[in-house]
Formats: sequence, structure tokens, C-alpha cells
Amino acid sequence: MNLNWHNNQVKTYDQQISKKIAGYNLLYDLTSHLLSIHTPSIQRMLIIGAGGGQELISFSSVLPNCHFTALDFSEPMLARAKERTQQLNTPIDFVLANWMDYEVTAQFDAASCLLVLNFIEGIEEKARFINKIYHSLKPGAVLFIATMMKDSEQCMKRQLAAWKNYMQQQEISSEHATKFAETYQDAYQLLQEDELISLLTACGFTSVSHYFQSFLLAGYICIK
Repeated sequence: MNLNWHNNQVKTYDQQISKKIAGYNLLYDLTSHLLSIHTPSIQRMLIIGAGGGQELISFSSVLPNCHFTALDFSEPMLARAKERTQQLNTPIDFVLANWMDYEVTAQFDAASCLLVLNFIEGIEEKARFINKIYHSLKPGAVLFIATMMKDSEQCMKRQLAAWKNYMQQQEISSEHATKFAETYQDAYQLLQEDELISLLTACGFTSVSHYFQSFLLAGYICIK
């Protein structure tokens, strides 16, 4: 999962990621079902890390009248998202930008940030990142966030061993799966659950709920 996000090789990301993350499609299915509860109030939704297009494909099915802002800092990934969503009858603004550099001109009714936060270095930068999301949302708006997590040393060792086995069963090479397990803590900027919840609540989010888990990847929903 360590990629040069500006390399054209990331165009195969959506084909590979489901082999590397157990329940990858389930994450998007569950998020969509939770979104469907809020459908009447969601007219504009922000997707941070929209490259690849999976969020747009999944969420548009339950938010047919929503206007999406799909933001990604990788041009090849955003191009892939455009390619995969050509047949959607949904208004989408594709934005090539880093989230921290993007100027929000109007608040959103919902936002998602899936598999992005673990790439943001340092807890202070993560706090700034989340705080900007908070201020980009209307009161009562919903946020979905999924990120790689850390745990106790023994728990992580067990989870990574099982994750490695899963990857190999999905025809990911033994070399790649082993490298992923061995470099997990160095390759990603990890938080423990209590640290993430503290960051969210410190920014002002409430009703933080854990709705998805796959090995060390966790998904949360919260409300502004």
C-alpha cells in the first residue's frame, strides 16, 4: 500500500486495494447504509481522498440528488475517479488539491475521509486536518473517517500476522505482504483509538461511534 501517488501506476489502485484490505467493499457498503439514514438532509458532500472513485460510486447510489466535491492531491488518482464515474448521473466537482490548501467557500452537509488520515504526519498536523474538516461542515453534519490504527505490541503482532496471511490468500506476493507487516508502524502515521476520539471531540465532533473494523483498519462516524 506504499505508493507514489503521482505515478500512473496508481491507476491500478482500485483493483489492488480490495485484495489488501479484508472487507474493503464492506467499508463502503456500511458507510453508504449509514449515509442513507441522513439522505434528506444531505445536499452537498465533501469527499477527501476521492481518487479511485469508490466513494462516488458507492455514495451516489444512496444520495442520488447530492452534489459531490471530490478532492484528491494525486492527478492520476483523480483521473481514475473521473474515468470510473463517467456513467454516473450525479453532479461532481473534481478538485485537484491538498486538503489543507483547499479554500472552502460553502459548508457541506456531510464528509468522508477514508484511508487518508494515516498518511498525515504528526498528531498536531492530524488535529489541524480534522479541525479544518469540522469547520467545513454545517451544524449537524455527519463525518465518516477510516484510518489505519495502532494497538499494544502483542495485539499488533497478532493482527499483522493474520493480515499478512489474508493478503497472501488474495494472491498478493509473499514478499509484498511480508514487507507490509514488517514496515506497518513506520509506513503509516498511526493513532490509538482513544487518541483519535480525543482529536475528534477536541475539534467539536460528538457521538463518535466505531462502525467498521478490519484487522488494524477502523472506521468511525461522528456528528458536528
